[in-house]
This record gives sequence, structure tokens and C-alpha cells, in this order.
Amino acid sequence: MNKKIIALIIILLSYGCSYEPMLSKKNYDFQFVKLTYEGENDINEIIEARLKVKSKGLKKYNIHFITEKEKEIVSSDSKGDASIFRIKINVEYDVQYNDLNVLSNSFSKYASYNNITDKFELSKYEENIIKSLSETISNEILMSIISLNK
Repeated sequence: MNKKIIALIIILLSYGCSYEPMLSKKNYDFQFVKLTYEGENDINEIIEARLKVKSKGLKKYNIHFITEKEKEIVSSDSKGDASIFRIKINVEYDVQYNDLNVLSNSFSKYASYNNITDKFELSKYEENIIKSLSETISNEILMSIISLNK
């Protein structure tokens, strides 16, 4: 009986503490007024869209980022055909506030995957990997700017 009451109290308290992951917020208390970028267009568009959607606050930042994508063969089979690939995305970015550089950082994210004989399926799979890595990078950019505002 006591265990049931204690479990009920713990459940009620955990719901009452209003825990919320940092990136689950709809919007942040800053926004990007000017977004400029260089490099891979598909990656840049994903990062730009995520940054614009998440930032709607009063503090205004400018951001410039440079992206680079590398695809390499990690392993080959006995015939010399590629069996495992790796996509690596590098991003360097600078954040300015009132025309002063307040943050410069870079991220590298990568994913390894097996070759698929159907080249159309392989290209779709690579697009999904690039999208996922780009979203992860945009989340890390947001987290670094959140740490500026604390």
C-alpha cells in the first residue's frame, strides 16, 4: 500500500515540475536578422530554415556560416567496389550582435552507411542522412546561441 502511494506521489511531482527539453521550445528569445551562407546549397537551406523557424525573439543576431560536404569510401569489397561510405558535413559559423562578433564555432558531423545496389535508393538514403546531419548541426548552433543568452 505504501509503495503505491509513494509511486503516485512521485508521478504527480514529476508532472508538476514542468520539465521541458531545451530544444522543444517553439521559439527562442532571439532572432536572426541576417543569415548569409556559402558552400553546399542543400545543407544551407535546411540549416537556414531551421534557424528562421526557431528564432522569433527580441534580441537580434546576424549569422554567417560556411558548409562543406565530403563523401568518402570507407571500405571496399574484394572486387574493389565500395561497400561502406561516410558522409561528413563541416560547418563554420560566426554570430554577430550589434556588428560585434560574439561567437565563432565549427561543427563536424558524419554518418557511415552501407552501399545499396539500387542507385536511386542510395541517393534518397544519402539525402535523408544529409537532412538529419544538417538538422543536428542547426540544433547545435541554436544551443550555442542559447548559452550566449544566459
